[in-house]
Amino acid sequence: MPLEERFITFNLKEVYKAISIRCLQEDKDELPKGVLTSIEINGGDNEDQNIVYLHIDQEGETVQLEFDREFFALALVFYCQGSGIPLPKRGQKVLKVLEDRIIMKMSLVD
Repeated sequence: MPLEERFITFNLKEVYKAISIRCLQEDKDELPKGVLTSIEINGGDNEDQNIVYLHIDQEGETVQLEFDREFFALALVFYCQGSGIPLPKRGQKVLKVLEDRIIMKMSLVD
């Protein structure tokens, strides 16, 4: 059975924007103004109960924020939808941090 894999890469500015929009939609506190400098995912890449840490530089001071993985992933999915980037409904989606980028890998089996 063939396997199709797709990858979408998000830079730190896109991640910051996606999380900011999702926070507004969910009536959560706004992200602090600053520059997103790094992202960490606590635990394995495939586990659903992981915490995602965002590190934001605010004029020389680093602020660490945490979000559950589901909130973070949905922010990226909604960002894609709002940007006109098609995403398959079915298929496994996995997030991976790679240096200063987030990669969403989607695996589809026909």
